[in-house]
This record gives sequence, C-alpha cells and structure tokens, in this order.
Amino acid sequence: MSRMEGDTSRSLVAMSLGRAASGTSWLPDAAPRRAIHRSLGDWMLMAHGSVFGQYDRQETLHGDTQLGVVDWEMFMAARPLAQGLFTGRVMTSLEALALGRRGYPELLQSGAEDAGARLANRQHPHDLWNEIAVSYDHSVSPWLAAFAYGAAVGEPALGPVAYMHRPSADADPFAPIGHHWQDAAHESFGVITAGVYGARARLEGSVFNGREPDDYRFNLDYQGGRLDSYAARLTLVPSSRVTASAWGGYIFDHDPLDPGTGMQRYGASLLTVLPGAKDGAWSAAFVGGINIHHHGARAHNHGVDPAQSYHVATSTLVETTYELGDRASIYGRAEQVQKSADDLGFNGADLMQLFTVRALTLGATTELVTARELSFGIGARGTLNVLPTTLEPTYGTRTPVGFALFVRVRPERASGPSMRAASPVAGSR
Repeated sequence: MSRMEGDTSRSLVAMSLGRAASGTSWLPDAAPRRAIHRSLGDWMLMAHGSVFGQYDRQETLHGDTQLGVVDWEMFMAARPLAQGLFTGRVMTSLEALALGRRGYPELLQSGAEDAGARLANRQHPHDLWNEIAVSYDHSVSPWLAAFAYGAAVGEPALGPVAYMHRPSADADPFAPIGHHWQDAAHESFGVITAGVYGARARLEGSVFNGREPDDYRFNLDYQGGRLDSYAARLTLVPSSRVTASAWGGYIFDHDPLDPGTGMQRYGASLLTVLPGAKDGAWSAAFVGGINIHHHGARAHNHGVDPAQSYHVATSTLVETTYELGDRASIYGRAEQVQKSADDLGFNGADLMQLFTVRALTLGATTELVTARELSFGIGARGTLNVLPTTLEPTYGTRTPVGFALFVRVRPERASGPSMRAASPVAGSR
C-alpha cells in the first residue's frame, strides 16, 4: 500500500473523483464505467462519450423524419497539486454540424429557440463546447474535504446527473422531454461552484450565468452574461449503489424570447445501480423537477395580467437500463411533464395554459464488435406519447408515436481498476 493510499483524507478526494459525473454531480460508486484511461507522469487522462448515427421518424404533422448524428465527447486530466487534486475537463459535441440549427425531431420536446421562435417538437443541438472547466479538491480533515469548480461553460449545482452521463440513460440517444425541467443547466456559460463533502454526503452552492445560448452553437456565448443566478444542492450516498440529491435555485433572464424574466427550479433525484444479468448492471433513476416561471414583457404583450404572469409546471421521470452481460441491454423511460402553450410553440390564446403530456419509451441495443478500446453496436427505440384531449385537434391523435434506429460507437466497458484506484491521488508516491 502506498503512503497516499494509507492516508484517509486523501483517499476521500480520490473517492470523489471516482464518483464524478456531469459538472460536480455524483454517481453511485457501483455505476458501470465506459472510458479510455491513460497515465502520463503524474497525470491521469481519461476520454469517454458516445456517438449515435440515427434514423429518426416522429409521426403527425408536428413530427419529421431525419438522418442525423447525436454525440458527446469528454476529456479529463487530473493530477496531485499542493496536497490536493487538480482536475481539468473539456466536453464537446458536433451536433450542430450534423443536425443543423434545429436539432433532431422529438415529439413534445421543448426548451430552446431558433431564429426568434420557439423550437417545439425538436431537441436543439448542443453547443460545440458543453464544458470547459477546472476544479480543485483538498482534504481539510480525515472526514471532510472542500472543493472549488470554475467553468467557462459548465454545470451549476442545479439538477441531477445530466442525462448523457446517467447509466440509466446510457443506451438512449434521445433527451427526456422533461430535460428543461431537470438538467438543462448543464450547458451554462459561466459557473462558479464551491462546497464540502465527506464519504456519505456533499453540500455545494453555485453562482452562474443562467442565460441560454443563442442558436449559433460554435462560440462561447457571453452576450449580456452575468453571474446573477444561484443554486444549491445536497447529495447523499447511503450505500455504494445509491445516490440521492435535492436542489433548488433561481435562474435569471434565462429566456431569450422573454428578456428579464426569472425562474425558480427545485427538484430531487434517486440513482441506483444493482446487479444485472451475467455480470451486467441494472441502473435506474427517478427524477422530479418543478419550474416556477415568472413571466415578463412577452406574456404581458399577449394580454396576461401582470399580477398573474407566473405559472408552476412539474415533471417526473423514471428510467432504467438493464444490461444482459456486456453485449446487450434493454431500456425504458416513462415521463409526465406539464408544458405550457408557449413551451409547445403556440402563438395565440393563453400562453400559460398548461397541458399534462406523457411519454413511454422502450428500446434495446446490442454490441457487434470491439476494436481499439471502442465498442460498435446497433439499437432501436420506440415512444408512445399520450396527450390530453385538448391537444388532440392539434396533433390529430391522442397517442402520437415515434421511433428511431441507430448505430453507436463508445468506449468499451472498463474491466480493470476503477477511476478511484487509478487516481493519481490514490496512487501517487
């Protein structure tokens, strides 16, 4: 055992690195890992991500058919520094090149704008730069460590582990339709987070720029940006197979079509990882989110009484992936979200009228071949959407459907030491 491995306080920092997910969020210790690791002197290097080439068909007049590519790539470097751990991360996506400004078709999806209009029934492409961040962790006692995280673009302490990084969503290329009620802040242009943690809990707070990026996806979007939004999150780790989080925050001026408005966001999540079949994993997540929108000039211009220009909308998500060994998996997602007429792209009537929409997704994947630490596979997914009767005239049915076929490239599942064991803090001399 090295001297660092025998130091309880430094092992605490290594443990946090092993739990790292999007931004400063934590995964369960037992979560399956897919990444390529290398060492370079005192540096530990890691790369992971997924690329999906997909055929996407969404039915009804509000749907569309598209061939496209959905992707994300993350690169991390970590090393000991001044009795602590320094980490740098970069996350990228080329979706705006592959999909265009309007992203890919997905019925009932909402939460962005294009050319000055709501983008509805489509998932917007992510920006080229999803994360450019550094962090520093330092133990202050054998039972307590402190950290600071700064990002030119990154994720505040507001929301669950982002869907791309959740093992329960690992096989699904599509964003949840409640994405903008839960984890959409993962792409914030300007974030500062600080907090403390022990082996079983983490408490953190953030100030950040809550303004959503515009429809040009290739720059660092700081136009009008200020660190005037804030958030806090508590994460508990009752066992190696469970993490539970709760968060709350205020996002100012987040809507480019309704300048100067604010939104409160609260939520909670529970992530679990249990044994699956043939040494696979069974990952599941429950996420609940609440947005309290405080509208500004846009709502008033549509005749809304300023004294009543707010609404509360909720979302609930349950998702799971069951691995059949390391070659195949089945997955599912069930969602219920309250979306306003404005969210769904309506232009007239009461923009704050709420509609409860539901979506049930089932899918399966199988790996075909591995080469050079990469795994190549194929998969399919189908979604049944359930609408209220008030939306039936708009969509022509209460049960519109969508499906997709895809090929996928990602790193092989790690079979060697965990990130914690490979950590330069855990193994340095």
